Amino acid sequence: MRSPYPPRLVSVKLRTLNIIFLFTLLIAGKPVYSQQDSSIQSKVKVGCVSGNCENGDGVYRTSSGNIYTGPFVNGKYQGKGKMNYRDGDVYEGNFEGGKMHGQGLYLYRDGSVYEGNFANGKMDGTGKLTYLSGNRYEGNFMNNQKFGNGTFWFNDSSRYEGGFVADRMDGIGRWFYPNGDRYEGSFSKGKQNGKGTYFYRDGNKYEGDFVNGNFQGYGVLSLNDGSYYEGDFSRDNPHGFGIFYYVNGDIYAGQFENGAYSGCGTYYYANGDRYEGDYQANLSHGSGTFIESDGSATKYHYDHGTIIGEGIQIASADFTPVKSSPSGNNAVISPTHTEVSKPIETKPEETKTELTSQPSPVKTEPAETAVTKTETSEPAVKESETVSHQEETAVAVLSKPSSVTNNSGIICPVCKGKGKIVQAEIRKNKMVTKDISNGLGPRNFVTYSVNEVVRPAGNVTCGRCGGSGKIHED
Repeated sequence: MRSPYPPRLVSVKLRTLNIIFLFTLLIAGKPVYSQQDSSIQSKVKVGCVSGNCENGDGVYRTSSGNIYTGPFVNGKYQGKGKMNYRDGDVYEGNFEGGKMHGQGLYLYRDGSVYEGNFANGKMDGTGKLTYLSGNRYEGNFMNNQKFGNGTFWFNDSSRYEGGFVADRMDGIGRWFYPNGDRYEGSFSKGKQNGKGTYFYRDGNKYEGDFVNGNFQGYGVLSLNDGSYYEGDFSRDNPHGFGIFYYVNGDIYAGQFENGAYSGCGTYYYANGDRYEGDYQANLSHGSGTFIESDGSATKYHYDHGTIIGEGIQIASADFTPVKSSPSGNNAVISPTHTEVSKPIETKPEETKTELTSQPSPVKTEPAETAVTKTETSEPAVKESETVSHQEETAVAVLSKPSSVTNNSGIICPVCKGKGKIVQAEIRKNKMVTKDISNGLGPRNFVTYSVNEVVRPAGNVTCGRCGGSGKIHED
């Protein structure tokens, strides 16, 4: 029978039907084959690959892709075997109850190696852990962490010997640095914390409190030249109140800031002179008084070490004590003798020095540091001169002269009625200790002297008469 459709149209329909049929078969068959392949592949990866994996020797592949080769007892790894982990790690050693237990060797995929004891699948007991970086640890482990006593060698040749807790240095230990320095004392959470001693290779030493690896709290810094500081520290530097004893006999007692004299302090010179006043960055800054060993004293105003304006003489060995006037605005003269005592030395003490408000601090020597001062004998003087000096020193409280002061009284024997005194310049060497490490590596403390003018040449207001040129007696 002849088709009602044109031949060309029939051919197109047949091709279309063939394409649809083939596409249907392709879709229907794909998931069936995929599921079969997956099932076959899964059976290959998991379970006993070869041998006797129940009681004997065999090869077993875990669901995570790890492969064990070795003996089995009751279906568990038992005895000496080898585990190849999917991530590339390898363990060779003893197994017990299906876990690493006993002596073994664990090779990490990054190249690190642990050799030692295992317990219940973890590093436990004594062992040696070598890192790819070259660092290595030998000592006790617990629960896969360094725990107990051990030694850690760093790749820079430094090492730590002491206690560990949870993989960090903790407890009492010693740290040897590559430059020759060492620390002995307490550690916590991987850093020096608590009491300890830091020994510098050049002979300097710090003994005291540590916080997070820094000198922090109270401590004693002993320098290799015999000088030493005891007092407060912050971030490795003297900070707060402290006393610095210098080997040449000078002493500074007062406030420090970041290792420098800052705030109120007193500098005692070995010859008996001293400066009392304000400091900033090791320089006199603010009000200060220079007091000579004979009792003479002049007050100045300083700006970063430079004397500003004219000084005021507030005490002199040349004063002749007189009674103050009971009335009026006269300058009040105190007959009290001003004595300047030299620093006192005592034998070394192990306890912390109690600081008092004495004219000069009591010097105590730290352990292992002996400072011997050689006192220079004073030249002989006549007995009459000694008596005169002891009776002549006085302190003047200055007030603005009144008209009575200017027009009555006797001429001041000190300034000869001029109200001013000419003083000669005095220069002194002040000792300073400074850290020159600039924050790079361990602290490097050095001591040096600074030559400065403590009393400039020129006129100062007479302290005997208060600048009026005359004094009054009852």
